Amino acid sequence: MSPQMRAMPPEGASYYRAGFFRQALLNGDLVVARTFQHERRAMRDSSHTAETFGIQDAILCTVHLRHMDPGHTWWDGRHLPTSEMTEGSVHVHDLRYNWTSELVDAFDCVHFSFPQSLLRKVVLEGRPDARIEIAAPSFEAGRSDDTLLHLARSLLPGLARPQEVNRLFADHVIAAAASHFAATYGSVRVTDRWRGRLAPWQEARVLEYLAAHLDTDISISELAAICRQSPSHFARAFRATMGMPPHRFLLGKRVGRAMELLTHQEIPLSEIAVACGFADQSHLTRVFSRTVGVSPGRWRQQRKS
Repeated sequence: MSPQMRAMPPEGASYYRAGFFRQALLNGDLVVARTFQHERRAMRDSSHTAETFGIQDAILCTVHLRHMDPGHTWWDGRHLPTSEMTEGSVHVHDLRYNWTSELVDAFDCVHFSFPQSLLRKVVLEGRPDARIEIAAPSFEAGRSDDTLLHLARSLLPGLARPQEVNRLFADHVIAAAASHFAATYGSVRVTDRWRGRLAPWQEARVLEYLAAHLDTDISISELAAICRQSPSHFARAFRATMGMPPHRFLLGKRVGRAMELLTHQEIPLSEIAVACGFADQSHLTRVFSRTVGVSPGRWRQQRKS
C-alpha cells in the first residue's frame, strides 16, 4: 500500500495494519463491515474477525463484490480449503471460532454478522427453543447469490457515511439479508426450551465472570457455582450453549485479550502472558500460534508494518 493511499483512506474507511481498508456499521452486537484492498499482493490477517465481530454465537456471511483468487483460511488453527471467488460469491463462518486468512489477490467484500438473537427474531419468530445452524460448506466453488449481492451493494453508501445512514433502511436490509441467508444456507435445529443448555441469566453471569477474571486460574467448580449447577452438569450445558467446552472458550478469550495488549508495543510478552492468564510466555506463544497461525511476536511485527 502506497504512503499516499494510507494517508488518504476512502470515505468512511480506516486503514487496517494487515494491509486493507475497513468500513463498518455497528448497532449493538450487530455488525456489517466492508473490507477491501485493490492491489494484488500477499496479505495475512490474523485478527480482523475477532476485533471487528468478536467471538460470539453468530454466523458471518461474506459477500464478494469482485473476483478474488483463492488464498488460505485457518479456522481455530484448522486449515480450510478455499476456492476462487467471483462477483456475488458467498462464504460463511461460525463466529464462535476465530479464523485467520492469508490472501494473495485484491478483494472487496461485505460481511454480515448474524447473531442467533437476530435470526430468532426475523426468521424463527423469536422462538427461544430453536437456532439456525450452517448447512452449507464454508467455501464452495461457483456458489453465488444475486440477492445478497444486491443487498450488500445497497449498504455501500451507508458504510461510507455511517453518520448519515437511515437506520430504518439499514435494519430493513439486514433483516432481509438474514432471512434470505437462513432460508438458503441454514437449517433450523429445535430443542426443548433451555434443556441441556445454560439459561440466559446463567450465560450472562458466566461470560461476565470470565471477562473479569481472564488473568486468574478459573476452575469449572467456580463457574458451576455461579450457575448453581454441578460441575459435570455445567460443563455439558456450557458446551451445548456455546458450541465448545469451557476451557476452549476461555483460551479464545485469552487470545483475544492478548491481541489487544499486543498493540501496545511497550508491554513485554512475558507481562502479556500473565495479564491474560497464561502460565508463562511460552504457554502464550504455543496457544496463540495454534489459534492465530503466527506467534505473538510475529503478529505484533505484522501490525507495525
